[in-house]
Amino acid sequence: MPNDSNLRLKERADVVARTVLSQQSFYQSDQCTQNQKQLLETMVGAAIWYFPQSDELWTGGISVEALKALAESSQPKKVKLTKDHRYPRKVAAAELFLLNWSVIEDPAKEVLNRYLSCYGQYNFVLPEENKRLVKYQKTKSFISPEQAYEQAGIQLKQLSRPLLRAIQSGETELAALVLSGDID
Repeated sequence: MPNDSNLRLKERADVVARTVLSQQSFYQSDQCTQNQKQLLETMVGAAIWYFPQSDELWTGGISVEALKALAESSQPKKVKLTKDHRYPRKVAAAELFLLNWSVIEDPAKEVLNRYLSCYGQYNFVLPEENKRLVKYQKTKSFISPEQAYEQAGIQLKQLSRPLLRAIQSGETELAALVLSGDID
């Protein structure tokens, strides 16, 4: 990530950490209704959504359906791929509100590390697959990214960034080779 983006990311992680810390006692109190908890999770989740994104956060995962669409398209650049964040934002926010921050030396660094290693990571899927995933990525039903994908009937394949670029630029036979297992 460029320096400017790193600074923005660190500053935003600091704001999220400060927000969670300042609202955590209310969030965990008996005075906080379920509706209020959901609003706090939405607010913090939205803040995480606006963190700067980079190619480095792509897991290398792409859905089989997306690969098929790329392989079968005469214009693969026009195949719409959606970045599906493996870890739902509201789930990430709820997790942050439940952390024992007293044992964490640098809250902003903790938020940043969680974003880079988990919350910010994404896979490429088709828009309709992304819609299927939504009901399995709700705070109450989410167990893990793997389970959500399985429940939505989405299988992932691993690709390198150069291989994805080659497929998108018209080398669609590479997508067929990945699908057949003849190339990684």
